[in-house]
Amino acid sequence: MKNTILPCVIILLAVAEPACALINPQLQPIDLAERYQAVIGTTIAERDEDNGTMTLKVTGVFSGKFAAKTIRVATVDATRDEPIFLDDGQPIAAFVGGGRKGDRVLFYTGSGVWQRAVLKGEDMGQWEWVEVLDSQDVSSLFGCFNGDGPRLVEMMADYRDGAFYFPARPFQQFSQRTLGKFTSPLRGVALYDVDGDGDLDAYGCSPSGNRLFLQTGPMEFEDSTDKLGLNGVAGASCSFADLDADGRVDLLADGVIYTQQADGRFTKTDWLPTEANQKLKSSALVDLNADGYPDVLISKVVGGLHAYRNPGRQANAWKDITQPTGLAGEACGPAGTGFFAPGDWNDDGRVDLFYASDSGRLLIQGDDGTFAPLGGGEIGLDLSTFEPQPGLTGAGCLAALWTDDTPSLLVPMDASFAFIAQNRGRPANVITATNELENEPAEAQISVLCEDLDVDGTVDVFTGTRTGPCNFHANRGYGSFMRAGKYKPEAFPDAFRGGAWGLAVGDVNGDGANDLLLGGVDGTLTLLVNEALSLRTPPTEATLYHERKRYNTKILAVTVGGPLGVTGAKLLLEDSQGKIVARREIGTQVNVGSCSPNTVNLAVRESGKYALKVTWSDGVSTSIPVSLDGPRLVRVRAERPPDADSKSPSQGREAP
Repeated sequence: MKNTILPCVIILLAVAEPACALINPQLQPIDLAERYQAVIGTTIAERDEDNGTMTLKVTGVFSGKFAAKTIRVATVDATRDEPIFLDDGQPIAAFVGGGRKGDRVLFYTGSGVWQRAVLKGEDMGQWEWVEVLDSQDVSSLFGCFNGDGPRLVEMMADYRDGAFYFPARPFQQFSQRTLGKFTSPLRGVALYDVDGDGDLDAYGCSPSGNRLFLQTGPMEFEDSTDKLGLNGVAGASCSFADLDADGRVDLLADGVIYTQQADGRFTKTDWLPTEANQKLKSSALVDLNADGYPDVLISKVVGGLHAYRNPGRQANAWKDITQPTGLAGEACGPAGTGFFAPGDWNDDGRVDLFYASDSGRLLIQGDDGTFAPLGGGEIGLDLSTFEPQPGLTGAGCLAALWTDDTPSLLVPMDASFAFIAQNRGRPANVITATNELENEPAEAQISVLCEDLDVDGTVDVFTGTRTGPCNFHANRGYGSFMRAGKYKPEAFPDAFRGGAWGLAVGDVNGDGANDLLLGGVDGTLTLLVNEALSLRTPPTEATLYHERKRYNTKILAVTVGGPLGVTGAKLLLEDSQGKIVARREIGTQVNVGSCSPNTVNLAVRESGKYALKVTWSDGVSTSIPVSLDGPRLVRVRAERPPDADSKSPSQGREAP
């Protein structure tokens, strides 16, 4: 079949498998909108299967003029194939009045299915369906949009409102700095302000010894392991936080806590029982009981998840709460081996957990503080690898990936992903609607880090691997991802091409762009410095729409402070209409046992007045008005309300 619908379409790649088509920068939805008389949103209102007809209700006009309120879609006769539609009521985007005669209709029903009809009435309210476009012949339409149907309707509504953003080209650049060479492979890594001077420091874990690099000057790092009393510490995981509310950052290294003294040196404690450090796979600080004090969560090899409650300001032994939290129950995989990821999946103020054992479990914390798997059992993921030992993939992340306001779960598997989103009110694996995130993963994947790495307001995905190369998928918005290295391989330095287990993210040089710390399998601790902002030049008449949007993007750098509730704090940025445009949680980027800081950068494409809502892990909250009408980078420090700590308990509440 010859493509006669859009004579000016540039076919970049014709392949048998349409999912591999390149993203076509000449044929994006915004280009379609300019080639058709009207763009509308519809839903199915009625079906007549006997006569092969259906009625669509017009829900919105996004471009041009369209007078009809309903549309009757008919086939030539009842014996022909019928249009492919999904659920009744599902939003459908349609481009109406194209072609030389102005009678063509192009509409999208999801899963890469584009269909064609012709107009049979002057009011555009009668269509005669022609065909499902054969993707093998019109593969460029996959390069236009091949994701979730309702997301295309959402996109075109933003196009109408001037908030459209769906780039077809990647806009990022990284340089690299080697911070240290270790004699064995690195595992967990951390970026955190350890010494309290306002600059991020770096930490790396390895079996041959962990090392701490303090930032002593702008982008100047000094190995301070011995000076701060951490010589001899070795392992796989690290996590930093103020554990006893004394204003100083403490360290969890595997299953041992080290407290920072007034002189900056760390002292080993016996707060955790010795068995906490045995058969350990990974560990992290997580506020499990929402009292503001970070607790310890540990994954063991063939031993499931174990939890230890922080007693608060009282420096006594931490209590093993594995049994009372339900983590020892059979449904939670007590004999499993796997990494874990914390986050508030259902937005109820309590931390939930993904556990990558067996075929994966999403453990939801109930009102009584106990965990139970969503749906009552395992998720059904293939977490196997070619290596004989279990638990070498699946270090996922809970983050606002599918939409800006709701957490999703992204899980790396050996050579694929699971992407569980709360899609239209229910959990669903939406990976088939994510473009290149679905069909172009890395090999030997172990962990993911989810953060805005190209400073455009959407959360991207960086994938660590057991062997190189790593992978970076830029989030284009509306559930669609681009494997940026395919279009701009020179954006990534040599360190990107080697395997990396541990991943941490933070703004190391303070320019507003998030940098990456990689724990290399070759023992190299590498800082990937984000140069994305250097690509932004003042717009001219020739500047492309998306480049103009990027140049005008504002950055809100937020530091969450206070003696309590920082780990697990939630940040929501709302516009003047109350719409959430950014969401983050502190302490969720743990992957294989890593730690990112209590400062986050929120990129916002539209200037204006916003409200930053910060909720600490113990429920204390505040709202801060923010103006993004001025300079590109705005810094805010969110402090707990003055009377909040006096109302908080002096020690953690008892686990159930």
